[in-house]
Amino acid sequence: MSKKCTICGKHPQSGRTVSHAHNVGPRIFYPNLRTVKTVVNGTPKRVKVCMKCLKAMSKNR
Repeated sequence: MSKKCTICGKHPQSGRTVSHAHNVGPRIFYPNLRTVKTVVNGTPKRVKVCMKCLKAMSKNR
């Protein structure tokens, strides 16, 4: 399964982890995804949604 938000398209991004001694190494930043049941085109489906989109969805209810 892809680690991508179905609403906004947020996906993993690469970056670097930097210690206090400035030792640098690669790392990956993953989006905070949750699996949610929603109605898409009249049928209930399970979709992966990031927490930012989930918070916006709950405000619109």
